[in-house]
Formats: sequence, structure tokens, C-alpha cells
Amino acid sequence: MTKARLMADLIDNNGDVQLAALDNVAAFPTNWSAALSGSDMVFNYNGTDVFKITTAGAVVALDDITAFGTV
Repeated sequence: MTKARLMADLIDNNGDVQLAALDNVAAFPTNWSAALSGSDMVFNYNGTDVFKITTAGAVVALDDITAFGTV
């Protein structure tokens, strides 16, 4: 199968990636979503915006940002 055919099978008629075609990609974690707000990328958890990365590179969080912590 050609690479062009593989790409065509990945994209639907609207230009969207078909979810079923992403069987080797982990799903977005439960209760999380990400979307653009203007040009900024905003991460939302359970309906609350909690984290934003601006087009200028600023990182904005609803709560504290911890550096050098452990997970």
C-alpha cells in the first residue's frame, strides 16, 4: 500500500483525522481536554481551565507551579 493511500485512509472527507485510524495512539486522559482560546493553548480538567500556554511562551496555572518536585 502506498503512503498516499495510507494518508487518505487516515483523513476523512472533512479533513479530520479518523479516530478509529489512531489505534496505536493513547487516548487523552479521562476528564482532560485541550483547546485553543484565541491563540493560546488551554488545558481543562473536569470543566475547569487549569493550565495555559500563551503564544508568547508564558505558562499560566490555576494553582502553584512546582519546580524540581517528584512525581
